[in-house]
Amino acid sequence: MMPGIQKMKNGKYRVTLEYGTVNGERDRRYKTVETLEEAEKILIEFKYNKQRNLLVQPNKMTVTDLLEYWMDSDVKRNCEETTIYGYKNIIYNHVIPYMGDVDLQKLQPAHIQQYYKHLMDEKGLSPNTVRKHHANIRKALDFALNQQLIFRNVADLVKVPRQEKFEGQYYTQEQMVDLLEKVKGTRIEVAIYLACYLGLRREEICGLKWKNIDFDRRIIYIREVRVSAGKQTVTKTPKTDKSIRALHIEDELYEVLLKRKVKYDENKKRIGSEFQDLGYVYSKTNGEPYKVNYITDQFREFLKKHQLPKIRLHDCRHSFASVLYDQGVDLKSISEVLGHSNVGTTDKIYTHRFDKTHKKTVSVISSSLKKVKGIVG
Repeated sequence: MMPGIQKMKNGKYRVTLEYGTVNGERDRRYKTVETLEEAEKILIEFKYNKQRNLLVQPNKMTVTDLLEYWMDSDVKRNCEETTIYGYKNIIYNHVIPYMGDVDLQKLQPAHIQQYYKHLMDEKGLSPNTVRKHHANIRKALDFALNQQLIFRNVADLVKVPRQEKFEGQYYTQEQMVDLLEKVKGTRIEVAIYLACYLGLRREEICGLKWKNIDFDRRIIYIREVRVSAGKQTVTKTPKTDKSIRALHIEDELYEVLLKRKVKYDENKKRIGSEFQDLGYVYSKTNGEPYKVNYITDQFREFLKKHQLPKIRLHDCRHSFASVLYDQGVDLKSISEVLGHSNVGTTDKIYTHRFDKTHKKTVSVISSSLKKVKGIVG
């Protein structure tokens, strides 16, 4: 039996771990396990880590202490404002109230597993939302691991709820025509036309400025987006390089944009110095841009008022992609116009909508053989 391991009267084994002197006092800790093999493994690993200065030093840090340290030292320095807001919402509204007072070094997989159960059973959160919580907790514990505050990431041992696949709704071509006809002349006209004719995201619509529209060459440049981070609105460049793109303006959209530009200039002249000439296409009469969430709320109310099928604003983008596919546009081209990072992203999002039976591909063999048959016959 190795030195530092003692067999107890109850048949279990006690491992003595000598951490050395901490704050002037000798720090000796014990672990009790069922088998000699397990005891030897713990002691060997402990000595290995101690020799290489990889030993987790004792501390009185709680889960709350770690999360706040992580936020201040890592997240706030390296993440965008929208990401920071998302982390803060999860941490301060959920994680800390539930298990913030747990000692970090005593945190077990069971604590986190029960937390996920609490979120779904008592808070009514979806599995997909719980997975976001898991991602945040895991990143925080990875940070703690790198800082040698813990010796393992217990989040890796937790069973995460299976992701629920969300399938957005789609408008048919006829429904899109009906929507575009009824939205004419309303405050959300330009926004819906941009969503339906170019498949723009909400943040792209809200961030579009007149300086990024070339009426002579009929090109819209997507270079800036506006997103919501709680009560704050953040203006930034698109998330990926592929999202920065140039898109052609067809006649129907051109007319709506031109009409909107004329109105913008008229309001600027009429209102004078009080006009907020910030250059946003989707803006109020005084030039002030609408809040990012406004179009979502107004679109929902518009559909209800006109008794149109209920879809999300983002589903206009899905409908746009669906129409392109039905008209024979290849997946790569659809991916590029949507601003996806790669074709795989497009395929993953629309795999349930696009031709599962590969009818267009398989039909080629039939038409080809028919031609040959005609020639031979």
